[in-house]
Amino acid sequence: MSGAAFFDLDRTLLSGASAQVVSRVLRETGVVNRDIPGESILYKVFETFGENLPSMVLGRQAVAAMRGHSRHEVRAAAEAAVDGLTALLQPYARSVMRKHSDEGRKVVLATTTPRDLIEPFAMAVGFDAVIATTYSVDAEGRYDGELDGPYVWSRGKRDAVRTWAAANGIDMSQCWAYSDSVYDEPLLSSVSHPVCVNPDFRLRLMAAARRWPVTNFDVPDGVLKVPVIGLEAQQLLMKFARPETFPYAKW
Repeated sequence: MSGAAFFDLDRTLLSGASAQVVSRVLRETGVVNRDIPGESILYKVFETFGENLPSMVLGRQAVAAMRGHSRHEVRAAAEAAVDGLTALLQPYARSVMRKHSDEGRKVVLATTTPRDLIEPFAMAVGFDAVIATTYSVDAEGRYDGELDGPYVWSRGKRDAVRTWAAANGIDMSQCWAYSDSVYDEPLLSSVSHPVCVNPDFRLRLMAAARRWPVTNFDVPDGVLKVPVIGLEAQQLLMKFARPETFPYAKW
């Protein structure tokens, strides 16, 4: 059996929320014709603090909201969203993916984001497989408001990954998992190599307690970033090394 590397999407591979790009494209292509109330506020909270329960409630509501929409039209909109999503891809994410591929591991996107909305992007940037929330489709090719399988979040994501691994001859003890969110603790705990990427506050504390590595995909491997404010350590130290920072000090 071989291993795999599982990557979360929002605030891990991407600098922000994929839903913001996807929602805009769905409106521009006429698939949907209005915003979800409170949507912009939730995106701002998500980008600042990370995954939260209100954003997951919004995600669950989207299942019913898509009832009656054509899967073909949604997939076409997802294709149109690829460039916008790729623009959010952290600059050093691809090199981490490439390293795993070069070492013989499958690289797999594991995300709550609906499969039909994110699969074109995943294939475009080089993933071998996608584990994602899947909407059920009726005989006419329209979403019926139900899920086809689990809601791929928290324990549901871990279970979906385990199911995929068993079906594809993957040994979880030889796997890596990358995520920013404390809600992905079940997945991170199920692999032998958990990595916290741009972790939210609670996951950062958990990483320290469990001695899990912490990294960021917006700086080269090995470059330390200061939590919260997001400045590289070297840049911060250089700022305080300048005399003008302390005009009344004697040097």
